[in-house]
Amino acid sequence: KEVIQNEIEGLKKLKLSIGVSFEQIIKTILNCKSGKVIVSGVGKSGIISKKWAATFSSTGTPSFFMDASNASHGDMGQIEKKDILVVFSYSGNTSELNNMLKYANRYGIKIIGVASKPESILLKASDVKLVLPKVKEADLTGIVPTSSTTITLLLGDCMATTVMHQKKFCQ
Repeated sequence: KEVIQNEIEGLKKLKLSIGVSFEQIIKTILNCKSGKVIVSGVGKSGIISKKWAATFSSTGTPSFFMDASNASHGDMGQIEKKDILVVFSYSGNTSELNNMLKYANRYGIKIIGVASKPESILLKASDVKLVLPKVKEADLTGIVPTSSTTITLLLGDCMATTVMHQKKFCQ
């Protein structure tokens, strides 16, 4: 019950943090008419990013997941200028993201960055930034991604369903 309550508190913080940045993300995705939404992350953030990409695809927004670790080994060739790169990293300072961010910046590919640290490498490189609220992880040590993955899973659902609604997909 303590874990559930802790994660509920994280969800409440997320709800309070939704605002202008979220709206900018939605507009950016809606304006991507001929491209794809490419979602990336590493570790637990990568797992959540896979879910985000799957939800976007199933709700009418062409999308796929790109593993940031493999991106430097040829996968970045899948990214086109008309695409949007949505990168999620709770800390925003994951070293595996560096090459992908540099590639996107060099070729003018729009980056939507989602992280909890405003001064992170990810958010500095991003065109559209969403700062996640800092949440208390639900494990005894406070370091296992628990509450942070819960809020980001919900954030992806919010983004995909809002875009779906705006596109009038399935209506």
